Amino acid sequence: MSYYVDDHRVPPKSRAEIRRLANTIRTLSGVRYDAPFPIMRFVELVLPKMFPGFAIEVLPMSEMGNKHGETLPDRHIMRIREDIYERACRGEGRDRLTVAHEVGHLLMHSGLTVAMARNVSDYPAYESSEWQANAFAGELLIPHDAVVEMRPREVAVRYKVSESAAAKQLRS
Repeated sequence: MSYYVDDHRVPPKSRAEIRRLANTIRTLSGVRYDAPFPIMRFVELVLPKMFPGFAIEVLPMSEMGNKHGETLPDRHIMRIREDIYERACRGEGRDRLTVAHEVGHLLMHSGLTVAMARNVSDYPAYESSEWQANAFAGELLIPHDAVVEMRPREVAVRYKVSESAAAKQLRS
């Protein structure tokens, strides 16, 4: 069951489906599986070509509050809190993951009819927009097949992610 705040119920996607999508994005972007994914370059240079009218809005904390980011998939708008954006540009792992999460929403949830979750225990996690975006972010930044035999610290250093994100991806 889903445990996310501000979640939406979406058509189900398995981890394997999400992994295939992330691997396709990596391959089409020409990023080797042993290299960190250039998430900010992808957002700023590739997404505008994929989605006509795409816009990334970098907003101050006074406007975003506790939200690190949000995406309006059908409007092709991604909003990232200013401090998160700046740290992602500097390569901070947690913030890179936040941006990758928002990319997941854009790629997987555009054109969907979604229902705001009233009771988050009414459906399984794989029908959660938030679970799907989290899974996508992990798969894009940390390619599963490339890290199977690695330790969390090695993964964190190689892929420029936090050690906790590395450990979580290794458990997936």
